[in-house]
Amino acid sequence: MNRHAYLILAHCNPGQLKKLLSLLDDPRNDIFVHIDRKADFGPEALAGCCSHSAVHSVEPRIAVHWGGVSIMRAELALLEAALPGHYAFYHLLSGMDLPIKTQDEIHAFFEEHPGKEFLNYWQFKPTTKNRFRYFTLFPEGAGSFLPNLANNIAKGLQMLLGIRINRGIDFRFASQWFSITHACAEYVLSQKEWLEKVFRHTNTPDEVFLATVIWNSPFRERLQDAGEHIQNQDIHNTANMRFIDWTRGESIRHPWVFREEDWDLLMREPHLWARKFDERVDGRIIDRLFRQLKRD
Repeated sequence: MNRHAYLILAHCNPGQLKKLLSLLDDPRNDIFVHIDRKADFGPEALAGCCSHSAVHSVEPRIAVHWGGVSIMRAELALLEAALPGHYAFYHLLSGMDLPIKTQDEIHAFFEEHPGKEFLNYWQFKPTTKNRFRYFTLFPEGAGSFLPNLANNIAKGLQMLLGIRINRGIDFRFASQWFSITHACAEYVLSQKEWLEKVFRHTNTPDEVFLATVIWNSPFRERLQDAGEHIQNQDIHNTANMRFIDWTRGESIRHPWVFREEDWDLLMREPHLWARKFDERVDGRIIDRLFRQLKRD
């Protein structure tokens, strides 16, 4: 029996998070959760949500900031915590994601695709490369006005003076969310020191660091679909088996939050998981998925 590790980045909505963990609760899965140090709840809030899967809280908790290198560090901490279990696959999810298929369907899919790596590779946007070409003064400041302003001024000066960092690296761009094999996870962690050196003073590295490491490794040949056709960032790229609707999002930073009226759309999708959901926007779709998948 192949066993899987779910890696969860969580920062809010503990009730919704418990529903996610309950839907992942299966003897074939273990669950590793990193709760943002800034969150107003801790691991104790998750007590009793699983009876078949072991649930591990990753410590020490990192204060994660949008666009910061802290996101990369939290993801690597999750991989480090899970790696000793030698799982067949490691799936990174947000605490605001949900499965849209049963655990039997999810495991059957990966049984049919052994040794494959699942990432969505995207074409670079015009400004994306600036994230890692120029030294970022405040790498945790992308979501705050003054630090972000200082970062942009510093970047402008570097561009004017022709100053660049990280030359000679074949950077790649992909969705943050992935499903990778044990061998690939082990390789990524072997590059942890290099990753820290390259990305610690960059902006929004979460969609670049893993994509770059895997693309420039033998695991590139094991990519499911992505190595053959790098696509635009939209809802049709299925290489990582996550349904994310960027076409209706409130901004380029945030995808669409699914509502109950999206039920038929979600049920038609071939993906295994979807993001994102928010009980503060529409809890009915979350409850309906929970009832459907628990019943099945």
